[in-house]
Amino acid sequence: MSLPFSRWTRALSRTLARRSTGKPTSRPTAAKSRFGAPIKAAALAFAMSGIGVSLPTQAAWQLVPDSSGATATLTAQGRQGNVEHVHHLNGLSGTVGDDGKMSIPLSVGQTDLLDKVGELPPWLSGVSQMRLATLTLNLDPLAIAALEPGQTTRMQVPFSATDGNRTHRETLPLEVTRQDATHLTFINADPISLDSAEVARNQVGSTLLNLLGYGKLVGDIPVTLQGEMVDQ
Repeated sequence: MSLPFSRWTRALSRTLARRSTGKPTSRPTAAKSRFGAPIKAAALAFAMSGIGVSLPTQAAWQLVPDSSGATATLTAQGRQGNVEHVHHLNGLSGTVGDDGKMSIPLSVGQTDLLDKVGELPPWLSGVSQMRLATLTLNLDPLAIAALEPGQTTRMQVPFSATDGNRTHRETLPLEVTRQDATHLTFINADPISLDSAEVARNQVGSTLLNLLGYGKLVGDIPVTLQGEMVDQ
């Protein structure tokens, strides 16, 4: 159902004009037209807010790539037993909106996997640009705003990792510390547990595992996030 915004705003502007002059309104002059436009815009914004239409908000916080990253431990099944391989991912980037939502895209080029693989064949020249996953964290903006410098809070953060059509969801216990008025740091108190079988089924993941010669992965893959956010 559509609402008659144009008629509503015209009627409101005429009413406001009558109240300000005490006289019935006549056809607007050029000066009154210039004054009426802001009133109509304000009335329209008020009407939109009344029916739950919100305008886009500017991102409140931004990740600092140089000090934001992740660590994952993969366990591969070998002839002499299971072998753990620790890998790092650097340069996390993303923004945190006023609603607390933070989205972090992860690409192969951010990991140290290619350093361990060595020179890639020509047919894999574009693998560094491939997307591994997208992480989404929903922080509590009120809890963040209440932090004083030097204080740390532990919050249960809804977390998801999306890889193609598959999405892994869980609640992440995150420790957030305010360093000063414009800087926050965070780390997950307990590692994220990713299913190694799901990682092996991912096309990019399976290609990298084969290049690394890891063979079959076993158990879960614990992932630890750590980062710094700056107030924009």
